[in-house]
Parts: sequence; structure tokens; C-alpha cells
Amino acid sequence: MNTEENKNIDASEELTEVTETAETAETVEIAETAETAEAAEPAETTETAETAEAPVNSKADKKSEKPKKPAKKKFNVRSFKHGTLSVVLTVVFIAAVVLVNVIVGLISERFDTTADLTDTGIYSLSESTEKYVSEQLASDVSITVLKTEKEFEEQGTTYKQVNEILKKMNMASGHITLNYLDLDQNPNYSSRFTGETIDEDYIVVESEATGRHRIISPYDYFSFNEEYLQYYNYYVVEGSNIEQAAVSAMMYVSNEDLIRVAFTEGYGEEDSSALQDLLTKNGYSVETVNLVNVSEIDPDIDIVVMYAPSMDVDNENISKLDKFLDNNANFGKNMLYFASAQQPKTPNIESFLAEWGLSVGYSVIGQSDENYLISNYTPYAHLQQICDTEYAGTAYGSPLYTFGADLRPVIQIWDGGNRGSVETEVLMTTYDKAFLYPLDLGEDEEFAYEDAESGTFNDGVIAYKVHSDTQAISRLAVFGSTQLSNSTFMSLSNANNQDFFINMFNYITGKEDSITIKTKSFSNVTFDMNAQTANVLAVVLCIVIPVVVIVLGIVIWVRRRHR
Repeated sequence: MNTEENKNIDASEELTEVTETAETAETVEIAETAETAEAAEPAETTETAETAEAPVNSKADKKSEKPKKPAKKKFNVRSFKHGTLSVVLTVVFIAAVVLVNVIVGLISERFDTTADLTDTGIYSLSESTEKYVSEQLASDVSITVLKTEKEFEEQGTTYKQVNEILKKMNMASGHITLNYLDLDQNPNYSSRFTGETIDEDYIVVESEATGRHRIISPYDYFSFNEEYLQYYNYYVVEGSNIEQAAVSAMMYVSNEDLIRVAFTEGYGEEDSSALQDLLTKNGYSVETVNLVNVSEIDPDIDIVVMYAPSMDVDNENISKLDKFLDNNANFGKNMLYFASAQQPKTPNIESFLAEWGLSVGYSVIGQSDENYLISNYTPYAHLQQICDTEYAGTAYGSPLYTFGADLRPVIQIWDGGNRGSVETEVLMTTYDKAFLYPLDLGEDEEFAYEDAESGTFNDGVIAYKVHSDTQAISRLAVFGSTQLSNSTFMSLSNANNQDFFINMFNYITGKEDSITIKTKSFSNVTFDMNAQTANVLAVVLCIVIPVVVIVLGIVIWVRRRHR
């Protein structure tokens, strides 16, 4: 019994020693493993399994067992770096996208980043407009559209075109400020324009420097189909006049020394609205003066225009014209007189013209050469020749045509055209083989072409006086027909009539910033793209861009895969 107990005690002690040795060894192994390897959990699993195999036969074994602390994972610097770098790159990318959007927004507000693909360029500034706003406009002006930009453009493509042109003007000049104003939110704005019509979609152009303003209505910046308007009283937008209207308004409000042109009335003058519109669009201040109702013509007026009166002017009012041109012997004033084939004889006007060495023949000019006829139905509508004078400017030598009809000859009554202080200069003539048809031909008289006076005749002549001391000049220009400046001939795309007249007014007054701008039509607007351009766009959009995106995606994926 004792022997067996002693054996058991010895065996127990040996087992305890073995267990302690194994435990100590296992502890050392765990420590080494924790220091040298990242996989601590497998070591703990092994230790647990070995401990489970060792028999626990006494309280001493339980006491000898000590609670084991879980192995601490080592801080992974590499993973931390990669994670931090990913976050930083993401933040940088988002910041870059936001910054690019801000920069693009600023650039698009200041510079034109759009492309006009229409064949007629309805969304682009004409060369004349761009030159004026970028080079000739010298003072600050503001353009205010009386509606929010979004609401204005949502009314249709015609309004969008107007807005695009205004924005391009703003981008092209540092002197233009473009604003949008909701009248409903600013009810007091209209009170600034007492006595003037103002409403939504109107555009107000102002200058603080001169204190002047001009209001542009949709009827000013759109052109309408005349047939619908005449027969159905229905407005159909056919084209855009926003460039003419806006540039004209800027010229008017910004010019420090405004040039005044007065058209006479009271003697049955013909309709001069086309010439008035041309002058208005080029920054002139146009008004009317009734000779009967004024004691004298305002000396601040620069030019007087008499447009084919249907009755003769009495001597009292003729003297007002004389006094105006004399300007208290200071000169520096100008007058244009237009005759008409529909006028009766006007002896008082003829006497006034004669003092300047000019006369208007009481006949109408026809053309026998069919090469110069405008219409095959009448010989009295034919092409004219602009003479090489400084009054003509770029209209001389232009490839465009000068149209005229029902012209009366303007005659230089002095030999050589000059007498004393008065000199004359021819501005426009007919082509050769023209003839004169007498306006006073009796009903019983027959007209014989072979007997008619023929050759080349003057359509327009200017006479002038130069002040001996100041060199100031007073001028009187006479034209044989109002149809040289009517709406039909001045609106033709192949005519230079309006170029001639605006150049003449500019030269007379010393004005240099005038321009002529054509109406932009909305009819038959297409996107002009040839086959070569279409193929290039197809390759870029369908092949180049997708391939670049795919390649970039693969490169990024491979690089991230091998990190």
C-alpha cells in the first residue's frame, strides 16, 4: 500500500514536472511566435489542444494553471499607409473635381466656350458687332433684361438666341454689364421711366456717364413676317435684330457728343422711316421739325433732311433753311434734300437749290441698256454708279449693287460746278445709255426714245461752302429720288445703298463708330456639317474616347492589384 502510494506520488510529481516544463516551453513558444509571426491564433489553438490531453488529477494542477493573456496583434503599418493614402487620394480627387468645375464656371462666364454649329451663325456675333463692342465702345453701359434668365430662355429658341447674343456681347467687352431683373419682384423699377412703355421681355440699355437710356422691345429685336402681319394682323417671328437694336442703343447712350438729325414735316413729305431707322441703328439722335411751327431751326441740330415734299415750301420757311446752313456765318451745318418723280414743280425750292449751284430736272431717268435694268418690266428701275469720293467710303468699289428707281437728274448749273465760295461734287451717276423722260409731257404728246436726251446723268450731287477762317463746312446734298434710300433697296442683301448713306452721314459729321448689321433669319436654319467633319466626330466619340477610358481603367486596376 505504501509502496503503491509512493509510486503514485512519484508519478504525480514527474507528471507535474513534465506539465510545467511543457507549459513553460509552450509559453516561450507563444512569446517567440508573437514576436516573429503575425498568426498568433494557431499557436493558442495548439496550446489548448496539448493542455486538454494532459490529465488533471489534483488541485495542485489547477493551482499551477495560470490565466493566459490573449496575444496582441502587431500594428500593421503597411495597411495603415495604404488606407490613409486611399482616403487622401479620394479627398484630393473630389477637391480637384470641385475646383475644375469652379474654374470652368468662371471661364464660361467670362469667355465664350460655346460653338455655333448653325449654317447661318445665328448664335454668333457678326464681325461688325464684335469689333464695336470690343474696340469702339469706350464707356461703361449696362444691359438689363426684364425677366429672369431662366424664364426668358424658356419662352423658345428665338428668345434663347437673343440671350446668347447678349451674353456674347458681355463676354467680348469689359464695358458691358448684363443683368436680369424680375419686374414682379421689383415693382418700383418701372417708375424710373415715366411716360415710356416698359414691360416683361423688354431690354433697357443705360449709361451712367451720359445719363441716357434706351428701351428695346421685342418688336425692336425681332423681325416679323410682313405678309402675316399685313393680312392676318398676326405676329410671326422671322428673324432676329438684337445685334442692331443693342448696338444702336449702346451707341446712343454712350456717345458724349450726340449727333442730331432732324427730318422736316408739314409739307407732305414722303415716308422716310427707312432712312430714319438706319440712322437710329447707328447711334444718331433722330427727330422731326415742323418748319411752320418754329421760328428758327434749333442751332444744336447738326443735319436737316427734307424728304420729297409734295408741295412747294413758302419763302418764309425757305429762309429758315438758309439761316440754319449759314449758322450766323459760322457754317458747320448740313442738309440733305430728296426729290421725287411724284412731286409737282417747286419753284421756291428750286431757287433755294440754285443758290448752291444745283437744280433738279423735271424729268425721270430711264435706262435703255438691259444689262443695268433691275426689272425687265420697266426701264425706270436700274443700277447706279457710286463715285469715288470720301463721302462714299467703302461703298465705292464694293461688289454689291446700288439700286435706284424713278430718279430725277440732279444738275450742276454752273460751268465747272463751282462759283465763288461754293463748290460741288458728284456723288452718284447712272450708267451710260440712260435717257430722260419729261414729267410734263402732255397727254396728247408721244414720247420718242430716239429723240430723248441720252447719256450719263447725275443722281446725287453735294455742294459745300468752307469758312475762310475756321475751315468749318456747310453742305447741301441733293438726290434725285427717295427710292435710293427706301426700305426695299436698303434691305437687299446684295445692295450697298445703306452702306453709301451711312458712310456719307459719318463722313459729314466725323462719326467713326457706325456699323451696318444684317438681320439674322430663323427660317431654314440647319447645322452645317460635311462628311469629313461627321466622320472625325464619329471616330472621336465612338472609338477614341471609349478606348482611352477602357485603357485607363485597366491600368488603374492592374496597379491597384499589384500593390
